[in-house]
Parts: sequence; structure tokens; C-alpha cells
Amino acid sequence: MSQISRLHYAEPAQVDRLRLEELVYDHGPQGAERLMGRTLEDLAVRLNQAERAWRKGHSAALQRDANSLADLAYGVGLVGLCQVANAVAEIAVTDDSAALGATVARMMRVGEASLMSAWDLDGQTL
Repeated sequence: MSQISRLHYAEPAQVDRLRLEELVYDHGPQGAERLMGRTLEDLAVRLNQAERAWRKGHSAALQRDANSLADLAYGVGLVGLCQVANAVAEIAVTDDSAALGATVARMMRVGEASLMSAWDLDGQTL
């Protein structure tokens, strides 16, 4: 038992390509790119706020931030991030600190992967 292993979690981003196509159809290519850029910035800020709220033990703020994060993610087709943010919002109102910590950590991993994936998409033509 002298060896300690550290697990590194990696979660791929789940992107709804049909939602991206809808954005382009509704807003045009340039409008969709501008919308995506603004939303990605908002997502990064909201992720940071949610993590800070969790660290400070502010469950109401965490729930609000996670709900907002889920709405933003859904709007630009980041379905994996939307799902895990909804889970954080649901767990934030419980007294299950272990589940909340694990789910917030997952939200941060999925959020980072989603932002990186979406930034890569934003560099391409939508």
C-alpha cells in the first residue's frame, strides 16, 4: 500500500449541433458568432461565481448561479453542461454536502471542457 494513485477525470463536452444550426438560421452566421462569444464569456463568469458560492457555503447563490448557467448552456447547445448545472441546482437545496461537492466538481470539469470545445467551434464558421 505504499503507492498512491491519483485519478484524473476528463469529461467530453456534449454539444447539440442542431441547436447551433438553429442559432445560425435565426441570427445569421455573424449574429450567431457574436451571440456565442457573449454567451461563452457569461458562462465563464457564471461558472466562477457558482464555484465561489459553493466554497463559501452560500447555497441560495449557488442554486441561482447553477440555474442561470443551465439556461445559458442550453441556449447555445451545451447540453452536458446544462444537465450537470441543473443537478447542482437541485442538490444545492439539500443537506448532502458530499453529493454537492462531487457534483460541483463535475460541473467545473464539464464546464471547462464545454468552454474549450465551444471556443474551438467559435473559431470555425458556425
